[in-house]
Amino acid sequence: MSNVALLFPGQGSQMVGMGKGFWNHFEEARKLFEEASDAISIDLRKLCFEGSMNDLTMTMNAQPALLTVSVIAYQVYMQEIGVAPAYLAGHSLGEYSALVCAGVLSFHDAIKLVRQRGIIMHNADPHQQGTMAAISHIPLNTLQKICEEVSTSEHPVCVACINTDQQFVISGHRRSIQEVIKRTESMEAKHAYINVSGPYHSPMMQRAAEQFKVELDQNQYEPAKSPIISNVTAAPYQSDLSVAEYLNMQMTMPVRWSESMHYLLENGVTEVIELGSKHVLVSLMSKITKRIIPYSLSQPSDLLILTNTSERKNKLLTLRKTWLSKIMVTAFISRNYNPDSISYTQTVDPLFHQLQRVKEQIKNGYELSEEEINDTLQVCDSILTAKQTPMNASTLIDAI
Repeated sequence: MSNVALLFPGQGSQMVGMGKGFWNHFEEARKLFEEASDAISIDLRKLCFEGSMNDLTMTMNAQPALLTVSVIAYQVYMQEIGVAPAYLAGHSLGEYSALVCAGVLSFHDAIKLVRQRGIIMHNADPHQQGTMAAISHIPLNTLQKICEEVSTSEHPVCVACINTDQQFVISGHRRSIQEVIKRTESMEAKHAYINVSGPYHSPMMQRAAEQFKVELDQNQYEPAKSPIISNVTAAPYQSDLSVAEYLNMQMTMPVRWSESMHYLLENGVTEVIELGSKHVLVSLMSKITKRIIPYSLSQPSDLLILTNTSERKNKLLTLRKTWLSKIMVTAFISRNYNPDSISYTQTVDPLFHQLQRVKEQIKNGYELSEEEINDTLQVCDSILTAKQTPMNASTLIDAI
């Protein structure tokens, strides 16, 4: 099974010149730009390559532009590398890119859908009363509590994106956003307004969600070729909800990105590749965990790294050795919470001896094979399980 997940960026990743490298080098890129332009009756290539940043940032333009470049990057990835992903995940608008690449939505239908989504979202706040801001260096529960205290039915504000355990996005009425920022600044939190044209993933999008549901219901959705992580649940799509229901809920509910990435980690993903312009999701991954190696495919030159399988394998091996070193220390020194001393001793003593032998081998310069690394990681996990540590091994390692 593949240990690679593909990630697709959302609004905020747009930039003038996006996709131009792919256009210059790949026929498929030219075809997809033309198909997208025909579907929504605008020159998308000109918008992406020559348009102003203001025009490109308008949500009805940004959404089809970002989706097109992400799908092009996916097609290039499959053509040049061809390793099917274990999972796909997209940040907000990026979830539509994931749906296209997993075969759930046709590219033609998705382009029309996100163009309409952008128009509806823009019209939901015609007087620009809403906005979004990034807030960092504050606990999530504290930020949520402040939002609840400040929010009113006329001037709502909420946490719209949980990007890492220290980086969040709030969304809502400008007045309430300003008040939240004022309160968090006194706690030494940092903030930055986001270059978007509306209060997305907030109650101010409720009317837009109702209107967009009509558009969603008109499309046909096929079974996914690979599991897609939902922004709403931070887990793969399930059959109890339709694709349209997932996408409709996404309009007003928060993007649970950090949880989504931890889901990938817990399910064996060791590499992620961001497909699209900029490296926003790569940057977030480096803040979420050090145990997944992030790559980007935003231009043809990125293929030099991605196609170097030997270099990628060496990176993974180095990562696992570092992980092993940390978890061995954790297994040795972590506190024992197991009240059954006899059972604990019978289980852990032989494992400690086994771990000590490996420690001596490493000290003497012996290079463990990948199989030996995996076996030793399993020993460490068994020790931590026997100790009944309150946190799992992954959490303990990230805390070191």
